[in-house]
Amino acid sequence: MATVLLTLLVCLGELVDAYPAKPQAPGEHASPDELNRYYTSLRHYLNLVTRQRFGKRDFSEALLSILLFPDREDPPVKSR
Repeated sequence: MATVLLTLLVCLGELVDAYPAKPQAPGEHASPDELNRYYTSLRHYLNLVTRQRFGKRDFSEALLSILLFPDREDPPVKSR
């Protein structure tokens, strides 16, 4: 039982380390260079956290359509 708990804690620790840390704000009296580095780090952080996941299902739907309707020339209309 203790081995399972220890393994679970190690796995959770690895998940926490895998997620990027939010950059710390430089403060009110920061130099322009510090602000530039902070905004660059913040933009990079936000791009990683809010990364869009386009195309996850598009390939399989298109492949299924080709397999089911091989003689069809126009692509199927997708509804959202």
